[in-house]
Amino acid sequence: MPNLRKTNVLVSTRDGVAYIFRIVSLAVGFSILIVTIAAAVLAILVCNDLRQVPDLAFLKDYHPNRTIQIFDCKDKLVCAVEQDVNRVVVPLKKIPLSLQQAVLAAEDRHFYEHSGINFKSLVRAAYANMQAHQVVEGGSTVTQQLVKNLFFLDSGRSIDRKVAEALVATELEKRYTKPEILQIYLNEIYFGNGANGIEQAALRYFGKNVWDLNLPESAFIAGLIRSPSVLGSSEHRTEAVIRQRQILDGMAECGFISHAEGQHAKFYPLYFHSALEPKPQHAFTIYPYYVSYVLDLIKLRYPETMARKQGIKVFTNMDQIAQQCGEKVLAQEFKHAPAGITQEALISVSVKDGGIRAIVGGAGDYWSKQWNCATNPHTVGSTFKPFVYLTGFLEHAIGPNTIIEDSPLTVHQIDSADYSPKNFDGKFMGKITARKALAQSRNVCAVKVAQMVGMSRVLVTARNAGITGTIAPNISSALGSSALSPLDLAGAYGTFARGGVSITPRALRRVETMNGDVLETFDSDSHRVFPDDEVAWLVSILEEVVNSGTGTQARLGDRPCAGKTGTADKATDLWFVGFTPDMVTAVWGGNDQNLPIANKHVTGGTVMARLWRLYNKLYYSRVSVPAGSFVASTHEDQITAEPKGVVPDHPVVAGRSSSVRHRAKAAHRPRGYRVFSGPHASNPDGGVAVRRAPGVTEYSWGR
Repeated sequence: MPNLRKTNVLVSTRDGVAYIFRIVSLAVGFSILIVTIAAAVLAILVCNDLRQVPDLAFLKDYHPNRTIQIFDCKDKLVCAVEQDVNRVVVPLKKIPLSLQQAVLAAEDRHFYEHSGINFKSLVRAAYANMQAHQVVEGGSTVTQQLVKNLFFLDSGRSIDRKVAEALVATELEKRYTKPEILQIYLNEIYFGNGANGIEQAALRYFGKNVWDLNLPESAFIAGLIRSPSVLGSSEHRTEAVIRQRQILDGMAECGFISHAEGQHAKFYPLYFHSALEPKPQHAFTIYPYYVSYVLDLIKLRYPETMARKQGIKVFTNMDQIAQQCGEKVLAQEFKHAPAGITQEALISVSVKDGGIRAIVGGAGDYWSKQWNCATNPHTVGSTFKPFVYLTGFLEHAIGPNTIIEDSPLTVHQIDSADYSPKNFDGKFMGKITARKALAQSRNVCAVKVAQMVGMSRVLVTARNAGITGTIAPNISSALGSSALSPLDLAGAYGTFARGGVSITPRALRRVETMNGDVLETFDSDSHRVFPDDEVAWLVSILEEVVNSGTGTQARLGDRPCAGKTGTADKATDLWFVGFTPDMVTAVWGGNDQNLPIANKHVTGGTVMARLWRLYNKLYYSRVSVPAGSFVASTHEDQITAEPKGVVPDHPVVAGRSSSVRHRAKAAHRPRGYRVFSGPHASNPDGGVAVRRAPGVTEYSWGR
């Protein structure tokens, strides 16, 4: 009879072993998977880091060319922005041996023995980091430090960054000799107190050339490398001297000097004196607002290795004539600016390609505040109304001839108090066309149109036009209660000028290395966002704003132009945003304190429209540009009935009327209507401006 108990035990044992084997296999497989994924992620991160590294061949003729050259739209050099001054590359043979040895004793005692990576130092650093539970020691060689300083300036200590540094360091050691690497290192690294490179350090701390440094001075400078910003300051001179003595002990340990020489050097007096010429007060002086804007873009788009280490060429869309005209007109007009206006700004954008032609971000000296009013937001006032009316056209809620009643209105808002918009002249005009309502900038009418289509649709229109700033989704935004930058508005009005084609404004065209290698090109990203007929309706009304509405101060004679005035609540911000067939310009005025401008006659339609005209007149007098014309509509809107969804003199609730689309689809738009530019677009009522009034509605009209 078989021994069943023994058999069962054997079966159980086999099953247990198989189970354990499966568990171990799964664990091993899972571990391999995790390691593989981690390795793949690390490889991706390392590759991303290595993308910052240019061809190492540029170090063959090493010179720290830290210049950013800026060119205009015609490839003419505008200025060269120097990142450093008095930068001298000193050959290694002119650098005292004691200084070379002091640096190696402090930073890399086995420099002449390794191939870019010191594995013993890495193990020691890893152990120290594990003990401290954080990264406290890097274990980097001189070669790795040079790589980091040249290509990875963000002080990252992540694993992928260390791997990338090690790979580049190894490659650097293959291409260059030890003396070449040490020479570049000493001329490249930062020694604190504004001193880049060993020659600047010698001049900064001891007022002498590097070849005149003695042993104690050399040890002091070598000791600064580990923490230059701290040890280089006069407040931490004691710590710097302590570090110097540590370096001298290290030199003795390495056999570079005797123990007696080290002890003698420790007590040798140090006389600190700076002979380094101060940097110029300003890095650049010409066109400061445009140049600073470009430099900010470069800083965001490129690692500092490109801009600060090698130098680059930046080709921009600047039109120097437009820039000069803008600066001249703003400087002249600011002298006569009404009380309360302490800042003005102007920005111009090409209709053709969206290139930013001019940026004047403030009145007076740029360097006193370094704040660009042309690229920062301000309350837009009635310059936002075109987006409201264009939405009405696009939604077929209204047409230019639709009758809107300019009468008292109260909007019930769920989350806030009732809103009752007022016209700035305190009057109501009764039944008027949408064309006249926008041309005369009637506040109540704009709110009624926004109420018909819904503010959500208005915001979509603004975004599609190119507005990138924040717009509050409430009904008061229809009258421009939100803040946008002149750049934002100029870009969006450019969409109107192109007949519904949007192009993102851009200052940059191309970026190259100093050797002419193209790093990046910036092409126009044009795409149609609105049908041209509805945009042509809007443009014809904006022409009317200039010809007979609130912006007559902006007229350019025979050259067609269109635009919109804007005066924020309590006249804290004044605007005119207008365009010709080839250039859009936004002009803003206000003050840093956001205080009301007391003069009731100071509005966007008076001061800013006039400034816009003077700038354009001067610009077109200096360039040969045909007057051109705007895109014309092939359809005419003949809806003259009062739009549905708004009951005059009664409260309405903020929201969209359900009858808008049905009524709009029934609208008939026969062909044959064309909009003409210039003086041919007359006031439909035959009136003339007889009196200026404060606010958004700058004029009243009479026979």
